[in-house]
Amino acid sequence: MRAIRTPEGRRLEDFLERCRAATLRRALSEEWLNALIPGIRLLIGCNQGDDMHLEGDAATHTVMTCMALPIFSRRYLDREPDFVERLAALIHDWKKPACRRNFVQKPPFPDHEAEAAAEIPALARRIGLSASETERLHFVVANHGLAHEFPRLPSEERRRLATSPFWMSLGLLQAADAHSCWLPGGGHLPIHWELLEWEALHASGEIESLTDDALSFSRRPTALPFSIFSFAVVSPALNRAQQL
Repeated sequence: MRAIRTPEGRRLEDFLERCRAATLRRALSEEWLNALIPGIRLLIGCNQGDDMHLEGDAATHTVMTCMALPIFSRRYLDREPDFVERLAALIHDWKKPACRRNFVQKPPFPDHEAEAAAEIPALARRIGLSASETERLHFVVANHGLAHEFPRLPSEERRRLATSPFWMSLGLLQAADAHSCWLPGGGHLPIHWELLEWEALHASGEIESLTDDALSFSRRPTALPFSIFSFAVVSPALNRAQQL
């Protein structure tokens, strides 16, 4: 079923495609965006701690993630991110303020992924997402925390994420999100695009499974703008599947 955008949805889609960082940061406090995404203004001033978020509050991190997303989309998929991918970047930490706990506890924002994912059906109705767009948005937002743990996940869980038809959208968010998490020792969180891609290709029978050495190396933080195992071209069959 094709999406039938509401007027508010068309405005948001156009805005996310064209906005710059300062404009997006300002919009987080504006009424029109908070009417669509209630409480997103609370990202402003939401302290994330200094163990992996030296970039600033949750609003700053969200803006950085949204701005990084097109870079990785061009790098890995040779295209611009679509509306669902841009929207996932905008709302991936939407519920951090509501889930915030004492920073001595780990993680300091438990279940913020699930809380945001639970709001997606209502958001989809407000902006006019199709059923397939809603499903993809839910998958990406609900699993974006797990994607950061990809090398440490059980093999069954890695396979579940990588065999989803939406793994590319998840991989793009993970890359942009990780790139926007600034670590005290320098650099940013590891980017796992290639591990997701390798797992997906292995599931399709195109390559052998990941080695323990590859998984171990990918756990290291990196100061590079892209992860070092860069693939310029994704399997055409997988790329086609992502567009379904």
